[in-house]
Amino acid sequence: MNINILKNINLLKQILFLFVIIFLVIFLKIKVYAHELWLEPINFNFNNKELFKTNINIGQNFMGSPFGFYSPNKKNLYLENRNKVTQISQRDGDFPAIQMLISEQGFHVLNYETNNEFLKYDSVEKFEDFVKEQGLQSTIDKLDRNKIPTENYRRFAKVLITDGNKGFFIQKSKLDFEIIALSTPYKLKNSFFEFQLFEKNKPLGNWQITIFSKDENNTYKEKIKTNSNGVGKIKTIENRTYLLSAVKLNKANYFQKLKFKSDWFSLWASLVIKK
Repeated sequence: MNINILKNINLLKQILFLFVIIFLVIFLKIKVYAHELWLEPINFNFNNKELFKTNINIGQNFMGSPFGFYSPNKKNLYLENRNKVTQISQRDGDFPAIQMLISEQGFHVLNYETNNEFLKYDSVEKFEDFVKEQGLQSTIDKLDRNKIPTENYRRFAKVLITDGNKGFFIQKSKLDFEIIALSTPYKLKNSFFEFQLFEKNKPLGNWQITIFSKDENNTYKEKIKTNSNGVGKIKTIENRTYLLSAVKLNKANYFQKLKFKSDWFSLWASLVIKK
């Protein structure tokens, strides 16, 4: 009897939590202009005998709220190491959102891609603020100032993790928009971290990358640009966590407007590392 009562209580908790997630997702689609989504593990150094857990965070300036797993938002979720790609399944309501046992050793990249999400801005000025922050001022020339902008967006989030064993590999570009690590942050001798930005498997050069970082006391922010081959480099400091973020924004063509009811499309790439 007690076991059945506990099962029912746990089921009610999951249902309640799922309703909270759905409410927040709807709220975010309408109100949040910070599209930033990133993966932030409980521990970047995983243990093969324990569940690896990571939060899906949404916010801005590397400050946000963790959300439970919600399958309608997910387009793709997989773990990659040098030898194989493993597709990952999660239950709605899981919190932290992603929980799994990693059987392989060494350096891994966890990848999460969302489905399209719709957003309507409160005003043209809000959209302009977003465009300027992302270094996309030329987009304003195409802006219809007599219409409140609407947008569809997708996010491509990654995090680099390790179990402490030596090893590193460079991913092959698979996603529509992504940041790929060209070096590992887990070698203490490496004071610089190098990466490359890709759009549809091609390097995206001379593009703004926003670098957020934080330690126990402070949060920091800087902006850099990739070189002509899409490569960027930052200096890393021990015991600091970094979030690299890039945005691509395009005006919708006639057929996209009909299908998605949006004026704009944006792609968001994020990569989280810890030195």
